[in-house]
Amino acid sequence: MVLSLAIASAISLGVADYLAGETLRRDGRVATTFVYTTIGAFFGAIVVTAALPLAPAESFRAADVGWSVGAGVVIGGALPLLMIGMARGPMAIVAPVLGLVTLAVPAVAGPLLGDELSGLEVLGLVLAFPAAGLVAFSNHGSNNGGPARDAILLGSAAGLLFGLAAVFFGQTSTESGVAPGVVAQWTSTAVLMTALVVSRRILRPVRPAVVLSGWVGILTALAVFFSVLAYQRGPVAIVAAVIGLAPGPTVVLARALSHEEIRPVQIVGFVLGVVVVLLFAFG
Repeated sequence: MVLSLAIASAISLGVADYLAGETLRRDGRVATTFVYTTIGAFFGAIVVTAALPLAPAESFRAADVGWSVGAGVVIGGALPLLMIGMARGPMAIVAPVLGLVTLAVPAVAGPLLGDELSGLEVLGLVLAFPAAGLVAFSNHGSNNGGPARDAILLGSAAGLLFGLAAVFFGQTSTESGVAPGVVAQWTSTAVLMTALVVSRRILRPVRPAVVLSGWVGILTALAVFFSVLAYQRGPVAIVAAVIGLAPGPTVVLARALSHEEIRPVQIVGFVLGVVVVLLFAFG
């Protein structure tokens, strides 16, 4: 059950990451980032709220509310970084770096918070790092140092914030259902809307990009829905490791639709990622 929820979250997040980059590329103006992330977050908040009856809260304590708001704040900070990174840097670099850092934060925090892992799960967690690292290899280094460097920095910053959100969601109680996801989505929407107003960059969006940003929000909301339930039911480090494989779908879409190159070493990373998921399944 936990593994299925984590895999569903990873796939939803991987597709959303690709579409986030395409949204800003369709517009071509970095200044519209807050416009599209706000639109996406709003659509996502509506979707996850509509899904609340599927996993209603039996109880929703003050601590659950606090952790949920915290998750929403950091997600609101991560989404613009993610969109800019995916649009400006090679997705084949941004996505894996994002996944690797997102994985690393709960991997360190999980055991400190009391998660107990089996031998196979520990092995899977150890292998998840090289799996994500191998996928991160690309040919965009020496000849394109600036964009590659920016991609790594933006991916790392967004990954740190998403990793913190994972830890926060993991602290909510199972009895709270998907309510933490609802609170987090509306909180991130409020954060982005505030940033949009403060930045005074409320520019007219491009219609094709608006459609894509809506889908980004919906898919991100689905990822939040699945991940909240997974984090409540399984070790934070393990769930994060599976969700940290989300760059797989992103890189595949970047190759198929944007014609970015995939090196053989990245394919090895994909295969190793499958092994990691199997270890978690049997662990």
